[in-house]
This record gives sequence, structure tokens and C-alpha cells, in this order.
Amino acid sequence: MLKELIDLLTCRELDPEELAELVASIENAGDDPDLDWMDDPSPEELIQNAIVFKLVNHLAVGDKIDEVHEQVSDFFAEPLADFPRHANGRGYLPDEYFAWLDPQLAERGKDGGGYRLLLLDDSFSDQLNALLVWRKDTARVLELARGLALSIESSTERSLGHRAIM
Repeated sequence: MLKELIDLLTCRELDPEELAELVASIENAGDDPDLDWMDDPSPEELIQNAIVFKLVNHLAVGDKIDEVHEQVSDFFAEPLADFPRHANGRGYLPDEYFAWLDPQLAERGKDGGGYRLLLLDDSFSDQLNALLVWRKDTARVLELARGLALSIESSTERSLGHRAIM
């Protein structure tokens, strides 16, 4: 299950050897010195945090939603439109932003059916961890995450208490 999840979270971009190494490093996270700061984590917490650590090159991470927007935009050869603002100049709140972003991501990467932004929780920061996946793979990613007791959700259907994303 974990191998399939990581493959989908990386949009199937890793070659088999890279995928195997990444999955092994996540499975062996209990021996990872970068994660030994965790105080008696559950296996699910260890895997959750290992995924965030190991997929850092695939994540947009920030404590403000406009920072995450810039990083998501950087994933594309043709950047996204500027961070949206209301007529009075106030930036969009997270839920407004995610609703605005979703149709734009659906139009990108048509070969993969468009993209969807997923949010990954962590237990070590107040930052938002966002990840693009193929839209057609979203249901399977969420199913695998539930099966592994991980906190991964669609940005447009979020329930995680993301703390610092104003």
C-alpha cells in the first residue's frame, strides 16, 4: 500500500529504483536520525512525518497561503495567475483560495486528467504542506491514506486544523 501511495503522491515520476529507495526510507523511518526528535511516535505518526520529510522536493510548504501559492505556481512551466485578491485588496482566505485554485489545476496536465492539491498534516510545524497529484488518482490516494491511518486530504474538502495559512 505504501509503495502505491508514494508512487501516486509523486505523480508516478520516480523510476522503480528511486521509488523503492524512497519507500524503504519511509518504512525504516524509526532508524532515521532526522526523525529521532519525535517522542515515542506511533507507527502512523512516524510514517506521516517521514512522508513529509522525504517528499520535501514535491511539496509546497509555507505558513501563509500566498507563500504556498507561489510554490505551487513554481511547479509549472507556465505560472499560475497571481494570488487572488478581493476588490478591496484583501487576499483570499484559505477555503476561498482552494476553491479558486481547483479549476485552474484541473486545466493543467490534461494528459493526467488535471491536478488536484492535497494537504498533508505533520506533527512538528504550523506550516501547510501541499502536494499536487493527478486528479484521476485522488480517490485512490485518499483511500490508501485512510488505510494507512495517514492525514492526507483534498484542499477543497479539508477538515484538518491547518493552523497557519492565513
